[in-house]
Amino acid sequence: AGLIAGSGALSGGSYRGSAPGAHLVGFKVLGANGAGKTSDVIAAIEYVVTNHAALGVRVINLSLGHPPTEPAADDPLVAAVEDAVASGLVVVASAGNYGRNPTTGEIGYAGIASPGRAPSAITVGSFMTQNTVTRLDDRVNGYSSRGPTYFDGLAKPDFVAPGYRMVAAAAPGSTLYEGHPELRVGSAYLTLSGTSMGAAVTSG
Repeated sequence: AGLIAGSGALSGGSYRGSAPGAHLVGFKVLGANGAGKTSDVIAAIEYVVTNHAALGVRVINLSLGHPPTEPAADDPLVAAVEDAVASGLVVVASAGNYGRNPTTGEIGYAGIASPGRAPSAITVGSFMTQNTVTRLDDRVNGYSSRGPTYFDGLAKPDFVAPGYRMVAAAAPGSTLYEGHPELRVGSAYLTLSGTSMGAAVTSG
């Protein structure tokens, strides 16, 4: 939420989102530990599709995902995303953080998560800017999932966005904030890395 619409007020404007002041409607589908049920995600998407005009929603950000277990045509989460896009909404999804083999450390392919493998979703990977202004040294992060998609061989992600050590508004008292003091930037912000961050920047 902070990467999308944060005002940056507690940082003197340093950590503003990509669309400061945008109107957000939040749907909590994951628990304190970041896990949840796919059925809850689908229910939230379906609710937004049904009520998007009344809610004023134009973009759905899905900074979440799980490894695919079946072809996209048989994936209920992919179906929900396709229905949302068919209803006129833009859906932005994270590519997943399965770009590197956890055993060997080697870069791998076909790691796009669901729902990022939905054909109609804007699927976003992560890159690092190396803390420079020039784009010449930008690199895709090793953890960022690369295509093609497993089972279907679709060309994903659609593009990459800043997702490395991104600073955004924290939720003091939350499991993430309390359990990882090393990630805190001052008392009001956290720094996190992942394709979920890139998806949020893109959604803004």
